[in-house]
Amino acid sequence: MAVTRLVGECEKGTCATLYRVEETGDLLVQGYDVENAGAVVGVEIPAGESVVRIPAEIIERYAREHLAR
Repeated sequence: MAVTRLVGECEKGTCATLYRVEETGDLLVQGYDVENAGAVVGVEIPAGESVVRIPAEIIERYAREHLAR
């Protein structure tokens, strides 16, 4: 699966990052595991899915740099 890095918490390395899948345009999010995700109030996590936490700045920066044109 080919992906393009869109924006991340750091410029290089392994940190919270937003990617676009080349074939589909879908987004992948690399983030921090949420411990005890089943205890997140109001969120039902079905089998095959997981919850990760990313800094809000990643989405805000992506919106500023790519959507506010």
